[in-house]
Amino acid sequence: MKKRTILFPALIIGFIAMVITSCSDKMYVNRAITWAENGERLDTALKSVEKATELEETKNWPKTYYGKGYVYQKIYESDNSEFKSLVEDPLFKAFDAYKQAYEMDEEDKFKGSIDAAMFNLHKYFINDGVNAFKKSEYDEAFRNFKYALEVSDMPVFENRVDTAIMFNAGIAAQNMKDWNKAAKYYEMAAKHDYGEARTYVLLKNAYLQAGDTSRAVEALKEGFNKYPGNNNMIASLINHYLLNTDHPEDALQYIQEAKKQHPENAQYYAAEGQIYDQMKETEKAKESYQQALERDPKLHMALYNLGVLYYNEGVDLVTKANKTKDDQEYQKIRSKANEQFKQALPYMERALEVKPQDQNVLSTLKTLYYRLRTQDEKYIKKYKQVNKKLQQLQGSSSGQSESGQ
Repeated sequence: MKKRTILFPALIIGFIAMVITSCSDKMYVNRAITWAENGERLDTALKSVEKATELEETKNWPKTYYGKGYVYQKIYESDNSEFKSLVEDPLFKAFDAYKQAYEMDEEDKFKGSIDAAMFNLHKYFINDGVNAFKKSEYDEAFRNFKYALEVSDMPVFENRVDTAIMFNAGIAAQNMKDWNKAAKYYEMAAKHDYGEARTYVLLKNAYLQAGDTSRAVEALKEGFNKYPGNNNMIASLINHYLLNTDHPEDALQYIQEAKKQHPENAQYYAAEGQIYDQMKETEKAKESYQQALERDPKLHMALYNLGVLYYNEGVDLVTKANKTKDDQEYQKIRSKANEQFKQALPYMERALEVKPQDQNVLSTLKTLYYRLRTQDEKYIKKYKQVNKKLQQLQGSSSGQSESGQ
């Protein structure tokens, strides 16, 4: 006679309760996914899946976080305003939940579904970022671009590089005036040659704004080495040494390279003249300015600066003459000074033709004509003309300033 195993009632009840509890816990997730698939009861689905993250049986179950991500995604996609208002930032929460599920899913049961969702999320983040940027909501634009890049780091994208999004994240951060973040994303874009020289110029500006001068210079040099023929890259590098350092001579090597690349670009010869001027090498400065004017006779900067060089030489001679007690020597030095003033005149007059409203040029010409008034009567007439025009411009500027107040 066979012996039968007898289960005591309490044991049977406990076993049944354990099975029911387990099934019940997972039903929170399964039902939430079903409701989300149908786009209905998303409020209940959200509560259900959030409950599952607290239950012992389902809090470490990958499907719980897949379901959570799915519900958040469906809330984002819903046209129902009530569902839309259930939670803030559902798209960001969807990605975070999906990513958590992906990392927990050691058996790869849900990774295929998560991979499929990632393509939609990537598109959503980019679209929302672009729309926010158009509205000048730069913080929101940056956040979306940042998440778009995080999505593209998921394995399904197979090391995809979103260089345009990197660059746009940098632009958004720049508009936020968060210069460290701007530099970070510009640097990422630059490593992949996105935007070429322009990106390096923006990277340099971001580092300068962040107070990191050494990295700004490194960015300029790296950009120059990659794009030695790019005008913007060269100009930015030269301007940096002219305006931001005490060693403008360090720019000469870059100007020499720029002249090789663009031998007819007058701007580079004028910049060379500025550097020699700052180095007190006046004759070399004059030569460079003359070479600039040979290529562009109307280059205002070269005309004005060359005129100033001759004018300053005249002023120095006047100062020297005033210190001598010998009348003959005084007249000799003053005569040389007047010759320098006369050499300055044609450049200043041509500079005025290029920019008729330039008050710096007018002021210099006024002084030159006054100093030369005893040399020729025509200078008296020109002095009066320039003085009148200068007074009119200054009066106009003053009037505008007062009305602006």
